[in-house]
Amino acid sequence: MSKKLILAMLACLLVLVCAACGSSSDAPSGTEASDEPQTEVTEQVEPEKDNSAVTPEFKAAMDSYEEFFDEYVEFMKKYEESDDPTSMMSDLADYMTKYSETMQKLDEIDEDSLSDADLAYYTEVNARILKKLSEVS
Repeated sequence: MSKKLILAMLACLLVLVCAACGSSSDAPSGTEASDEPQTEVTEQVEPEKDNSAVTPEFKAAMDSYEEFFDEYVEFMKKYEESDDPTSMMSDLADYMTKYSETMQKLDEIDEDSLSDADLAYYTEVNARILKKLSEVS
């Protein structure tokens, strides 16, 4: 299998898993097609948000989740540049183990007990993660 195909499959797998971990909602997604021409989106620097209302345990879990993906994105960048991607397969297996452990920690969180600040932080972290994953897909 070509290196790009493997990379694309892994990135898609992680995006699907991340999407499956999100909370379900009956709210519309806002992804309806539009006749308006699309314009290029430029990156904007967001002001530092006050996360003091986020539950400390939840924030720690989400920060750990984001740190995992930071490491994973760096790994995938090295993978893309590697001349011998098969030599990195054991590293990939290690990342998948870390991913499983990280997801288990998130699954242990009682979603019904999350505050509005926790949910906002969850959304913020997931948006950052998806942006990082799009860099390597």
